[in-house]
Amino acid sequence: MSASDIAIRECVSVEDFQQCIELERAVWRDADIGIMPIRLYMISRTCNAPTIGAFESSGRLVGFVHTMIALIDKRVAYHSHLAAVVEDLRHQDIGFRMKLAQREHAIKSGIPLIIWTFDPLQSRNAHLNINKLGTIIRRYEMNYYGEGLSSVFDAEVPSDRVFAEWWVSSPHVESVLAGNRPRLDELVDSVVIPEDINDVRARSIEDHRRWRLLVREDFRNKLADGLVVRGFEREGGTSRYLFGRDEPQFHF
Repeated sequence: MSASDIAIRECVSVEDFQQCIELERAVWRDADIGIMPIRLYMISRTCNAPTIGAFESSGRLVGFVHTMIALIDKRVAYHSHLAAVVEDLRHQDIGFRMKLAQREHAIKSGIPLIIWTFDPLQSRNAHLNINKLGTIIRRYEMNYYGEGLSSVFDAEVPSDRVFAEWWVSSPHVESVLAGNRPRLDELVDSVVIPEDINDVRARSIEDHRRWRLLVREDFRNKLADGLVVRGFEREGGTSRYLFGRDEPQFHF
């Protein structure tokens, strides 16, 4: 079955959420203590925070994105908490389609902002989040989840994370989703990362750690100057985050 045959819809039943749990185990290979139980999926749905699923015609779940309610600057927002796609269907835009459904639900519910975290050294995720979805970044957290907390996080390297901010109805996001590159009227600065940090780690954990600390310092210094990430470029051997000025469209 091709990705085009996959139906995207909200997960609504105990059976749907049980499949989410099974996919969590398959993708993350985490111990049961790290698996989110059905009751939390149900609570989120009751609070109008959807779990968006990708389903084959047989009813088999092949991907999901889970949403939680967040409170930011005294305003209700969404936090995109979990995302998973089966191995043989990755890199076929299923995750992108689920994010679009999550955005549509947010707009219908009057939610202006969806946030989530990702590893700033992962260029593939940065490309999806910034160039395809239109997120910006203005928050960096050091060792956010600790080291070796579960199989999800690399051992011996701090689990630094950046926060993607998806201002779902902003002109910036609408332009990017229409197929345009993120607009950056003035490139002020940039931060370089490896094109593939997984290859770096396979060769040397020390090099992985060195990249982590270097990018941490660069990122935090630029964010402290009031800059925000507005774009991302992938080049031969390296990639770079593009920093520009903040704008009113990225605020409540």
